[in-house]
Amino acid sequence: MSSVLQPTFAAGELSPSASARTDIARYYTGLKLCRNFMVMPYGGVRNRAGTKFVCEVKDSTKRCRLIPFQFNDVQTYVLAFGDLNMRVIKDGGQVLYSAGPSVGQPFDLALPYTQNDLDLLNFTQSADVMTFAQPSYKPRELSRLAHDNWTTAEISLAPRIAAPASATAVSAGGGGVQQAWRYQVTAVLDDGNTLDESLPATSNSVISFADTAVATITWPAVAGATYYIVYKDNAGAGIYGFIGRATALTFTDNNITAVKTDTPPNGNDPFVGTGNYPGAVGYYQQRLAFGGSDLNPQMVWMSKTGLFKNFGFSLPSKDDDSITARLVSNKVNRVRHLTGLRKLLVFTSGSEFTISGGDSGLSAKTIQSVTEGYDGSSIVPPVVVGNSAVYVQARGSRVSSFGYSLNADGFAADDLTLFSAHLFRGRELTNVAYQKIPDSIVWYVRDDGILLGLTYLPEQQLVGWHWHDTDGFVESIACVPEGQEDALYMVVRRTVNGVQKRYIERMASRQITSIEDAFFVDCGLTYDGRNTDSAKTFTLSGGSTWLFPEVVTMTAAGHAPFTVGSVGFDYSLKRETMDENGDPVTEIVRVEVVGYTSPSVVTVKLLIICPESLRAAPVSTWSRQVKTLSGLGHLEGKTVSILTDGSVHPQRVVTGGSVALQEAAGIAHVGLQYFSDMETLDLELKNANETVKDKKIAVTSLTAVVEESRGIFAGKDRNHLYPHKTDRDDYESPIELLTGQAEISISNDWQGKGRVFIRQADPLPLSVLAVIPEVTIGGR
Repeated sequence: MSSVLQPTFAAGELSPSASARTDIARYYTGLKLCRNFMVMPYGGVRNRAGTKFVCEVKDSTKRCRLIPFQFNDVQTYVLAFGDLNMRVIKDGGQVLYSAGPSVGQPFDLALPYTQNDLDLLNFTQSADVMTFAQPSYKPRELSRLAHDNWTTAEISLAPRIAAPASATAVSAGGGGVQQAWRYQVTAVLDDGNTLDESLPATSNSVISFADTAVATITWPAVAGATYYIVYKDNAGAGIYGFIGRATALTFTDNNITAVKTDTPPNGNDPFVGTGNYPGAVGYYQQRLAFGGSDLNPQMVWMSKTGLFKNFGFSLPSKDDDSITARLVSNKVNRVRHLTGLRKLLVFTSGSEFTISGGDSGLSAKTIQSVTEGYDGSSIVPPVVVGNSAVYVQARGSRVSSFGYSLNADGFAADDLTLFSAHLFRGRELTNVAYQKIPDSIVWYVRDDGILLGLTYLPEQQLVGWHWHDTDGFVESIACVPEGQEDALYMVVRRTVNGVQKRYIERMASRQITSIEDAFFVDCGLTYDGRNTDSAKTFTLSGGSTWLFPEVVTMTAAGHAPFTVGSVGFDYSLKRETMDENGDPVTEIVRVEVVGYTSPSVVTVKLLIICPESLRAAPVSTWSRQVKTLSGLGHLEGKTVSILTDGSVHPQRVVTGGSVALQEAAGIAHVGLQYFSDMETLDLELKNANETVKDKKIAVTSLTAVVEESRGIFAGKDRNHLYPHKTDRDDYESPIELLTGQAEISISNDWQGKGRVFIRQADPLPLSVLAVIPEVTIGGR
């Protein structure tokens, strides 16, 4: 007999076609099955957290797409785009109107996009303004003014400041050789960050005389103008050059030589009319870039530097002028995505390009476009991980990483699905979100409603795929920072009581501080009756034996929570103490209110023995317990799993929007059950001189190395599972989470190929860091 250690599962779930590749390191770090387990960056796997019910979409008969909106680390939102409307989600709840006739109702913004337009909706963001591109609509902006105040309008590409209404030139007269002069005047808005110059106003023509060569130009004031610029044409060729600027409304030209390389701007809006609306948008080097209209699918348009709504240009051109570039390839490839890294990455339907400038920067004169690959991109937008862009290839069934490669001395694509191709075969990816913290996971939605996860750390060459299912169909996902982590939101289509529903749900945090807060149910809700104000205390007094069912007095301080209707309510009181070994111990007493005295005094019956530390002492760690959990109408008729006060409760069926508990609980999580399964590959001895794949292998014992876990079942397959048994001394406190080695007793008929199957079926955490089966290897 020998013990075989598999210390990491960093390669995630591998394809059956890779099950014989014992010649590669990935085989010894991979899994045969990784369902509802997430690969962690340091190599272990842990069951995913459950999802919390946020709200139903506005119209469950119509599709909904989630889009992230991040103003800063605190003000983050998920925008729920439905059919012709948008609603806002923040911090796990729906944003409501705070005032006005619709106060208390969900904020709702009308938009022109139908449910069928949402897949092609491309977006980018700068501060609190989001810009949208969709090939059937003129580009549009969405602006956030407050949590419940958002506005939208088609983007205006006119300068932010109007041109002077007119310009008048007057000659000083004189004699000698005559020359015709004409002027143009522009107004300039300087807001301290950018300069915006209006279109020019053209003056009348005046005659200049050789002996004086003086003319005066005047114009009316323009609201908001910081100063004005004057241009001059002294050759009659129609080319105006810079001669000066003025803060007043007049300028005197003393035969100033015009700088013909600095000319006034021309107005330009390339997105006018059906067929000219772009389908891609992004930022690069202080320019707003659009790409890929129906009539010009390979065209890229970039704004003036620092002026995102100005696509004007000058003749001759200036370095900060807008840029129009057509990508050159051997076939028409539509621009689908624009992603700014060290170069502007342009993903088209058939190839990948980079756009960059020269040493002096990006301009119409220095722009360079280079074809970097020929994979093509789907409509799913790329996400940036580290210094690479992770994108879905054109046919929607392969994911690649596109970034700079020292070996290739340029940009190159790396297939990230090669060893897990079975997860994509015959399927298409439809949606993406990147959850950077805590585990660097790129999430994808598959067209059958399965959620795929890619734990990806390019600097560590860690690529691990895992998949996740639920009692429903995932349709859309988005991720935004919330607190210390990134929160994953999703739209899930579920059938409830025979009716189709679309729910917005938020994946709970996997950072568990106590077992009572472990949330491992889907579409769930929480009842939390715990006190959160340390100034609000309860004190038990008047006891003699302090045994069940003695009646004692409970007095409230810092609050007055009781009414006549409080009779029948249950409470639990807790206190942390130390045992004789100096280890922390939680002592608990549960009571039932049996008599009302005043808003701050009641009589209670002890339901268990009251520990000494909780007698005649004010306690702020208390909770109001309930025996019925209501508000579950969104799961009507469903069988739900329940975790009450850190212990697994028998499953219940939701009836009338509620479930009855067999015992009162102070904190309860209720939702749909899901199974988390992992299975190792056929055993092979690493660095051995011969293979054991053709041998009979008996597993005689199993040890799993776990972290903060409970509820472990393991065996040779899903039909032969054995529990990890845990002893408990205190039936009032939940069983503690285990960190260390879990030895699992198994039957003596475990014959096979040395695989290990582990399942978590309860609403409890399970993190597996390693498995150590003890095996006996026989003959063929």
